[in-house]
Amino acid sequence: MNGAGRPASRGMLSPMTTPPFDALLSTRARYAVPLTTPRQSMSPLFEFGGGYPDPVSFPYEGMIEATAKMMAAEGAQAMTYGDPQGYIGLRELICHKYQLFEMMKTRPENIVVANGSGQALSLAFSAFVDPGDAIIIEAPTFSGSLNTIRRHGPRILDVPVDDEGIVTDAVRERLQTLRREGRRCKLIYTIVNFQNPAGPSQSLRRRQELIALAHEYDTLILEDDAYGELRFEGETLPPLYALDRGGRVIRAGTLSKILGAGVRLGWLCAPKDMVPVLQSFLFGGGTNPFMSRVATYYMKDNMAAHVQRLIGVYRAKRDAMLKGLDEVLRDTDATISRPEGGFFLWIKLPSGTDKKRLAERAVEARIQYTPGPVFYANGGGEDYIRLAFSYEQPDKCYEGARMLAKAMLSA
Repeated sequence: MNGAGRPASRGMLSPMTTPPFDALLSTRARYAVPLTTPRQSMSPLFEFGGGYPDPVSFPYEGMIEATAKMMAAEGAQAMTYGDPQGYIGLRELICHKYQLFEMMKTRPENIVVANGSGQALSLAFSAFVDPGDAIIIEAPTFSGSLNTIRRHGPRILDVPVDDEGIVTDAVRERLQTLRREGRRCKLIYTIVNFQNPAGPSQSLRRRQELIALAHEYDTLILEDDAYGELRFEGETLPPLYALDRGGRVIRAGTLSKILGAGVRLGWLCAPKDMVPVLQSFLFGGGTNPFMSRVATYYMKDNMAAHVQRLIGVYRAKRDAMLKGLDEVLRDTDATISRPEGGFFLWIKLPSGTDKKRLAERAVEARIQYTPGPVFYANGGGEDYIRLAFSYEQPDKCYEGARMLAKAMLSA
């Protein structure tokens, strides 16, 4: 009999225990540094932490119709293995998207479809970065990319960003130092539009200077642009990939922010000679032939109108969050970014803010945010936080921003 007066079940398995496995970890697993975020055990009332697209904006009915249309036209092909480089219709759509929004011309043979931009970026790092290689990244930079970079074990050299994006004078200094050491930078990773988390868009001058440096110092540029279509204001500038004439740039993109993160479709746009190498890190059969077709069937008829609607949706959220912050912090020395698009605000906290107390008060108010240090490879960011305005509706962006700003002043 067991303690509850019931007979013990014969053959009952004991709870599974995990044997020690640290000694079995791969080198790549050991390189990874767990990222800490302020995601305490709570159900957030104000989700300003992750860059989640607005679920209200998802084209539910349109995707249902696109699925039915696609299945009627080519359902058998959608349900089996596909082109290793990715569904040709999607690659053609990506080329059309670049022409529509950025006046950039490329060809389907330059596109490699991946499982979201995260995997796409990983393909580029895997193809060109060995443990110990030197690479240059921005400080701050996207924490998700930073974790992927760390798994490849490079020597990470960071450079600052300012209102024009990556500081190319600092890039040159890093490259010169490496040359004096007899070393070479393998790759420069940069986020060109509405930089995540800091917010600036790279100026045309900086884009041209960065390309010139890549040629002068015989390195590559990995250009990350997850948000470029979501421009609320300002001038659309040509991508690094379009400006380069020497095959030095690889460009990463995604449908996650303009269609749905769950679609999990991203890509690399690369010089044709690089494509087989990048593609070799993917499993055969192509990336999600089914969803590639659904996304293509929806977007080819709706892309321009859908993106225009999203611009209005996210601009209203940004403006509401900025209004709430400004009403409380306008007479302080806090600095708040005003990105021309994207999902995020970058805030330098008012002087004297106790970061630990701020985190505690945010938990009490059920407000999620992301602390600055997770965006820095080599330390820094303690006085900064990132807020995502993408998920909540404008009224909650305004209300939650005011509450958090008041917590900053009282912490």
